[in-house]
Amino acid sequence: MNLEKLGVSRFDFNDPYHFALTLSWPEFFVVLIAVYLGINVLFALLYFAAPANITNMPPNSLLDAFFFSVETLATVGYWVMAAATRYGHVVATVEIFIGMMFTATMTGLVFVRFSKPKAKIIFADHPVITQHGGRTVLMVRVGNGRVNALTDAVARITVLLVETGPEGQHFRRALDLKLARPDLPFFPLTWTVMHELDASSPLHGLTQSTALAANLRMMLSITARNPSLGAQVYTAQGDRGSDIAFGMRYADAVTWEGGGNSVADMRKISAMEPQVPSPASPGHEA
Repeated sequence: MNLEKLGVSRFDFNDPYHFALTLSWPEFFVVLIAVYLGINVLFALLYFAAPANITNMPPNSLLDAFFFSVETLATVGYWVMAAATRYGHVVATVEIFIGMMFTATMTGLVFVRFSKPKAKIIFADHPVITQHGGRTVLMVRVGNGRVNALTDAVARITVLLVETGPEGQHFRRALDLKLARPDLPFFPLTWTVMHELDASSPLHGLTQSTALAANLRMMLSITARNPSLGAQVYTAQGDRGSDIAFGMRYADAVTWEGGGNSVADMRKISAMEPQVPSPASPGHEA
């Protein structure tokens, strides 16, 4: 779903921690390099302004001042150039302190970004509305993209419906759909989340034309526990009414081999075929 907010900035520099964690990896490294270069250029200019305070520094070489700043910020020091006066020592001391803070902060941010658990759950490209067990149901298939099984998985489908009030004002109403099975204690392969479009369903009587007319928005969220990480993972996917495939069903993605082995082809999570009436009752794949 494309959501936009006015009056709210994505990059809030008053909250640098949240800012650093919400950047993409390319954006994060661009900002990291920019800050690193900015610090070094600033101190290089301070050294360049008074080259006599640094031993063995050429008088008109900003590049040498920059490299001396890099060595000082990293607290390396090759003893080719060194602070020789109180001014040089003060500037170098300030830069070393900033360098230690910078290194500690960046190390912590990189660790947090790497350590954030990811669900790695694969969603089918399209929800489907089909006949299942003689009833009309909404299905969304998801797959466990991890090699290990997830546990205590919980699914939730929320729909946003556009309604018109008595005064003619349009507003969105968020409704949770009742699922045939909202939880799955053991989630090793795939899971087809189902909602029956009975008389009590907010989507009762939904057709392709009404889904488009109502500007339907739907979000499926999955929460589960990854035993390998020892952490709770969460992911969600949004769909529009126009994304729903009517009169289709998901093609088999799990095959059972001899010896009780089950094989799930995650490349077929989104595979669909025309619906075929089935007497089976609502359930789930696992």
